[in-house]
Amino acid sequence: MGTKKLIILFTLLLTSHLVSARVISLTTTITADIMSENTARLHVKLLNSGDEAAHNVQISSLTEDFKTDLIYAGILEPNVPFEGDLNISRTKEINPGSYPIVVLTDYADNNGYPFSSISPAYLTYKTHTVTKVSGIIPELTLAGKESKKLVLTVRNLDNIPHDVKVKLFLPRELKTVDEERSLSIGSKEEKTLNFDVSSFSALSGSSYVVLASLEYEQDGLHYSSFAQSIINITEKKSPSIPFWLPILTFFVLLIIFVYYFIKRR
Repeated sequence: MGTKKLIILFTLLLTSHLVSARVISLTTTITADIMSENTARLHVKLLNSGDEAAHNVQISSLTEDFKTDLIYAGILEPNVPFEGDLNISRTKEINPGSYPIVVLTDYADNNGYPFSSISPAYLTYKTHTVTKVSGIIPELTLAGKESKKLVLTVRNLDNIPHDVKVKLFLPRELKTVDEERSLSIGSKEEKTLNFDVSSFSALSGSSYVVLASLEYEQDGLHYSSFAQSIINITEKKSPSIPFWLPILTFFVLLIIFVYYFIKRR
């Protein structure tokens, strides 16, 4: 009877844990106008496909060549889309071409814990360009606060060399020491860059999109692309006990017990 009650109690506790494990999962879709003069719009659509509402949702952008305003979306209920426009303007004289824009979404869960996510977008200024430089970032897993190397592989498919400006973009929960690099890459060449990344306030069990922009200029035109990947956060594991240690301990204690038992007789 006692065993049956114990099993029922365990089942109830497990069910309670599963019900409380709620999720916020944001999908961001971005479309951009062609900027012919000084201003344009980024149209942003957010969808929360999780089962918990996102609170204090705010949308902004990360960019050096343009300035944008903010969108305050408030509460984003599950499966209820939100749409809004970010007004964007030039901050300086730039060459025609395609420019990378990173859209940053800040939000909080029901407990007020802050989260953020980033999404890539391209803005065309006057003339659309197609880049010949691309990048690849393998998926990475971080345990607790550990630091690891994020490896960016850059490939130049062009017949001429390029001087590439590289910038790593992370959500607020992750950090790196040096996010900007310059890279000279030859024709049909492949090079790698390493970035030290670690968790600042990321929660275990969460996954975060990370981006790296790659930009260069040629013949008065601007070219850009994104490399994209995921960083998964797990709990830091405690040092494991060798399987043979409990067995050895048992036999040592048994020998000691037998020794003193025989000695007392």
